Amino acid sequence: MKKDSPWYLALWCVVGIAIGIVFVGVLTSVVHWAGTEKFCGEFCHDMTVTYEAYKKGDHYRTDSGVTAGCSDCHLKNESNHFAGPIDYTALLIDKAIAGSKSAWGFVRGTMNTPEKQVEKREEMATAVHQQMIDRNFATCRGCHDVERMYDPKRPILAMLHKGMGPNAEKKVDCLACHPTAGHNYGYVIPFKAAAK
Repeated sequence: MKKDSPWYLALWCVVGIAIGIVFVGVLTSVVHWAGTEKFCGEFCHDMTVTYEAYKKGDHYRTDSGVTAGCSDCHLKNESNHFAGPIDYTALLIDKAIAGSKSAWGFVRGTMNTPEKQVEKREEMATAVHQQMIDRNFATCRGCHDVERMYDPKRPILAMLHKGMGPNAEKKVDCLACHPTAGHNYGYVIPFKAAAK
């Protein structure tokens, strides 16, 4: 086949498209895998204490069976199910920053044991809480459509959450009322002694 032949060009276009599809598929799979609880809690980030507290938190097991994982709450745009390319790029950057902070803490030796994780827990919790405030709890609002909230047994819930929907300009602090939504450290018994 001659290099100046249209078939030659078509062949390279098909090969390029196939490589692109495989690349996007692999990238998406790796990003998804790197956002699972198993990855965050056991594989890459050694966050033993945090992972145990997550398993005791309100989002690990729910009445409806719908759960929120690490990425849903901790990464920008993860709970926004209609993210476009710019939002997805921001999510990848956020994931890289979060992962590098964890990895750097592990390499430096400040996060490499459960005892050290307990020591850093307050500092990490404060940083994450501030990040959520700065983002106006967009990750909470990405899953919880409080404007449509309705519980006939507890009608006051809808009234309490009125005006806190995803497009609300009103600043809220979801963790003020829901402190164990993501992690419940009160039940992580084995590491309580190390926290004192």
